[in-house]
Amino acid sequence: MRISRARAVLVLAAAACGARGAQTAPLRVATLSTVLSEIAREVGGSQVSVVGLVRPGVDPHSFNPSPADVRAVADAEVVLASGLSLEAYLDRLVAASGSVGRVVAVGDALPAAAGTQGERDPHWWHSLDCMLAATGIVQAEFARARPAAAAEFSANAEAYRARLRALKAWAAGQIGRLPPNRRHLVTSHDAFGYFARDYGFEVHAISGLSTESEADARHLAGLIDLIRREAIPAVFAEESANPRLVENLVRETGVRIGATLYADGLGPPGSGAETYDSMYRHNVRAIVDALSAR
Repeated sequence: MRISRARAVLVLAAAACGARGAQTAPLRVATLSTVLSEIAREVGGSQVSVVGLVRPGVDPHSFNPSPADVRAVADAEVVLASGLSLEAYLDRLVAASGSVGRVVAVGDALPAAAGTQGERDPHWWHSLDCMLAATGIVQAEFARARPAAAAEFSANAEAYRARLRALKAWAAGQIGRLPPNRRHLVTSHDAFGYFARDYGFEVHAISGLSTESEADARHLAGLIDLIRREAIPAVFAEESANPRLVENLVRETGVRIGATLYADGLGPPGSGAETYDSMYRHNVRAIVDALSAR
């Protein structure tokens, strides 16, 4: 069947319009980290639609994707993951979704801190330098997917980086109040390696890089000896970890428990740690106040 020239023009015009519409519609983004959800929204602005699968207050180590999460990944054009093996389920999730979107393991492109027993520490958001670099990675991925909005992504990213740089200056001033011999950080699990590297702390974690790892009796006995020997004034439980292990140290040593730290992401509504800025400030204040106490 022959198609008239006029009808052919209309078909081509409709196809071109559809292609332009696909490029101007908000970029569909799924994230597997509360921190990455914030970065995506800050960088993307009105040009992105972000679905955060790991929600505030949820432990990313034990996160189990639901059928709705699988559908969200299937629909996403870009999937942002923390990387560094934090999301052990990631390959299975992507395969189950049949996603053809671009999957970006942000942490894999960042400098890695030394972790427990040679593992790579996936908690990169505790370094502001890593946050600055992660913002650039997300900006580049969004510009790749929506070239027409690249200038907007660049401006948004720079505004966000300016706030991160201000936060970095504030944190350095606060931690500068703490003498080097008091920079011993005893925590529920090994999540603060980047923070320790940046500010000269020694981390003494009860369990490993995952909240699901177990601490043995010999290791706990060593921590008890360390707390007594170094006269460490406080230890820290974490919002996403079982507080029982920290309570055992308190019972054996009489050490104080500092304010709860946010190790694995942003806090839920009403926590005072709902944004990256507020979460980081909360952690810094909690650490400095508790370890400065006599």
